Parts: sequence; C-alpha cells; structure tokens
Amino acid sequence: MGFVNLLRYCLLTRERCPLKVVLFGLLLLVAPLSVPTYATRETPFSQEAKAILEHNFPSANISYLLLDASGSVLAERWTPQQAIPFGSLMKPFLAVAYGEQHDGSFPKVRCLGTKSHCWFPGGHGSLDLEEAIADSCNAYFLKLADGLDRQRAAQTFARYDLAGPPLEAKAESLIGLGTEWVESPLTLSRAYLIIDREQQLRIQGRIINGMLESASRGTARGVDASVGKNSSLAKTGTAACTHRPQGAADGFAIVLYPASQPRLLLLVRVHGITGAECAKVAGAMLRSLGAGV
Repeated sequence: MGFVNLLRYCLLTRERCPLKVVLFGLLLLVAPLSVPTYATRETPFSQEAKAILEHNFPSANISYLLLDASGSVLAERWTPQQAIPFGSLMKPFLAVAYGEQHDGSFPKVRCLGTKSHCWFPGGHGSLDLEEAIADSCNAYFLKLADGLDRQRAAQTFARYDLAGPPLEAKAESLIGLGTEWVESPLTLSRAYLIIDREQQLRIQGRIINGMLESASRGTARGVDASVGKNSSLAKTGTAACTHRPQGAADGFAIVLYPASQPRLLLLVRVHGITGAECAKVAGAMLRSLGAGV
C-alpha cells in the first residue's frame, strides 16, 4: 500500500494511523515538485518503440503509455500522473475487493440488458466472473458493488496504490461509470501489473482468465485479431472525455503482452470512440512493435 494512499485511507475512515506513516505521508505531500515520481527506462528497445509509435500513430487523438514488466516507462504520449476516469478498466479492482470480502466466491448473475442497466441492450444472459470481465457487463459488476463494504474496499484499492472512489460514491462509480473514480494512467497501469503478479491467487487468477477471454472473444477481441489468438491479456473501458477538444466519450484499452509472461503493458486512450474500437488500435500498436510476428 502506498504511503500517501494509506494516509488518505486513515483520514477517510478515522482509523488510527501509525505516527511514522503520518509523518512520512506528509513529507511526500510537501516534497519538491522537481523530484521525479516515476521511473523511465532508456534502452535500445524503448528508443525504437518511441520512434515506431510516433511514426505509425501520429494522431493527437491517440494517447498511450508503454511500460515494461517492472513498471518503468518505455514510451509515452500522455501526462502519466494526471488523474482521469477510466470507465470499465476499474472493474477488475472492484472484483478483487468483492472477492476478498466473500471468501473468494462470486455470484452467477443474469444480465437483462437495458433492464439491468447494462450498456448492451440485449443483455449478456447468465454470467460468471470471467465472462463478465470479458464482456465488461455492467449488470454483473453493479451486483458486486451492491454487496461491498466500502471501507474494506478502500483498503483493497489502497493496496494497489489506487485512490479509489469516495466512500459515499454510488454503486455506479464503483464500476467506473461517471467521473467520481479517477486515477492516473501510470498508477492504474502499475496496478494491473500487480494483479498479473498475483495471478497464482484464486481471485486474481480468475480476473486474469477473464482478461484472456476478453482479448480472444470479448470486448477487447480487436487485440488478438492483430497479434494472435490467446496471445494477450486485455480489458476495455469507455469514459467521459476529459481533454480538449471535448467529445462524447473516449475509449480505453489496457493490454499485457504476451499473455503467458507479460513483458509489456500498453495503455491506450483514443478520443471519441468506444473501448472495443480502442482495442483494435492497441492491437495494431503492439503489432507495429513486433508482437505476434
């Protein structure tokens, strides 16, 4: 758990916080802005990746962050520390929080589409966790949000160094709808790397399987269409546009490649499209870097 987020959690929940945590957290908050707060890694590959992505994807509508498995930044066209909403990219962390509060058990949920407040009008039918991640089903994750202890969930989010939504936020915010839950691109990317490293655990393992299914046949299938079936772990999201010129929404996709032992993480935002369409762009970007060939 990051010191600043642990301090924030203690303040929000009024739990007793160790004095050394308070002092260290305050030191971080007043630290000079000139001190680097994220690691960059200059290698021949990172230099080549920057050149390829800038040449092949020059549009200002595309933002991206490319990390290695350690969480170091290899290439970027983004402000990696600017907090924004990421839509359904937050759903896996809701799943971790729910699973930890329910002994690793997850419900089977029937999605009726619009009647269930899902983005897919016709409904997804009966889903388990893996299918819900693959299809990014709102109905499923709203069910999880309804059964969540918010203060315990805040502890889970903080363990991934995530700020999390306000404790009083509605269930919709917990699944990434609206603009209450915001994170920085870099923090969110590194949180996904932690889930991947924890995949031997029962809950996180199911999430990873859902991301594998998302890339192969779900909302992120545009990724595997570019780099090969079952080659990636992916999740998509669609959220309110937060930059200029402002559009109706922005699409997001996060991809870990290769699926078996990820060496790269690519987070992509594309202005004015859905997360599913953004996944196609992310797949094309990975392929341009040599993935799947």
